[in-house]
Amino acid sequence: MDNERNTPGGVPEEEFTPEDVRGENAEISGEAKNNAAEAAEAIAELRELAGAEAEAWDYLPKPPTRLRSGRDHAFLKAFLTMFLLFALLFAIVTRIVFGKGWIKNAISGEGYGVKFTLPIADVPELEDRYYQPDGRFTVEGVAKALAPSIVTIESFDEGSAFAAFGQGSGVIMSADGYIITNSHVLERSDLAIRVRLYDGGEYNATVVGSDEKSDIAVIKINAKDLPAVQFGDSDAVMPGEQVVAIGSPAGLEGSVTTGIVSGVDRMIRVERTNISMSCIQIDAAINPGNSGGALINMWGQVVGITSSKLDSLEYDNIGFAIEMSAAKPIIEQLILNGRVLGRPRIGISFREIPDAYAEIYGIPAGLEIAEISPDCDIANTELEVGDYITEMNGEKVRTADDVYGIILEMSPGDEVTAKVTRILPTDDPLDYDTEEFEITFKLMEEESFVPADGEDETSDAE
Repeated sequence: MDNERNTPGGVPEEEFTPEDVRGENAEISGEAKNNAAEAAEAIAELRELAGAEAEAWDYLPKPPTRLRSGRDHAFLKAFLTMFLLFALLFAIVTRIVFGKGWIKNAISGEGYGVKFTLPIADVPELEDRYYQPDGRFTVEGVAKALAPSIVTIESFDEGSAFAAFGQGSGVIMSADGYIITNSHVLERSDLAIRVRLYDGGEYNATVVGSDEKSDIAVIKINAKDLPAVQFGDSDAVMPGEQVVAIGSPAGLEGSVTTGIVSGVDRMIRVERTNISMSCIQIDAAINPGNSGGALINMWGQVVGITSSKLDSLEYDNIGFAIEMSAAKPIIEQLILNGRVLGRPRIGISFREIPDAYAEIYGIPAGLEIAEISPDCDIANTELEVGDYITEMNGEKVRTADDVYGIILEMSPGDEVTAKVTRILPTDDPLDYDTEEFEITFKLMEEESFVPADGEDETSDAE
């Protein structure tokens, strides 16, 4: 007999086939799906009711209107990637074109309104072969000691993003990045100012202050431990003394020229303005691009800022540098205030009529009034366009230099008395009568002014 397998109690164990199990599970699964579907439908209805309720009450959270899809995430990632690539490319290009610090300067827009005076730096010590027996440098010594302190400056405007509009030179006046140059070097520099050091490093610069009247400006770069120059006493410079000029004429950086002092205390009128600056006349070659560079004595001290050249068919080897004694107070005001304060102005534009010219044409000698500024006190006097001012405070005036020789010794608010001649018409077109009278007016404080092109024949005394 076969042995039978019995469960406890003698009851045979019931056997289940795989088909029976699958059938039972299928019934349970179907029922669960129906229950889940009903539950989801109920939840959806509750959410709809809750959303409708939330719309009626401001303090309740509003239901989401649209869930972010995977496609939205992909678009956002692509946009951010493109933006970062563009920002990186922009930073690289601007760094290459405009120099280090361009973006920082553009964002910060920081000013440098701090009290400042020209620092006293040490002149580098060189080997004995770079000195003359009396202790002065040789020309080679001046070049080696001072060339690293002279920079090249390039200005960019909106129409010259990748090519500099103007180029000049500058003198490092402090180790933390203050640089002296000429105001006209910075013309049309609305986009950027790039400074290139002697070692090839490039920086973006910001304008600390600029004075068109004296043609002096100060800029600043974000750098440290720069080789600053030592400034000398320009009043001690003598005719015949040897000097060296260093700059970047025609973009030839670090160019060195030498010569002698041809004259001192030359009152030279700055181009496009009517102010004369005390200058040192030299025969060292000064060309476009030298502007803003250094005139150096043989002790290695900067005594002037090369500014302009008298250039014509009749003249050669006549160059000028603004004396440091004249430039120093302007530089300090530019750093302190961003402009020159306290400079008096009259508020007139005029044509210079010298005595010889007046005698030839039968008109009064003096200043023929071309324009009167309505915001100045002189506009409240009897003066009219076409009148002639012949004297101020008892002194004859024929030129802008005569005028500034008088008013620059005064302050805004001081009174000036002027003698005026007016031409009166007569019945005879070849003859005229004149009327003389005096006016009294107060000086105003000057603001920066640059004459428009084509105004060379008219001087402005503002």
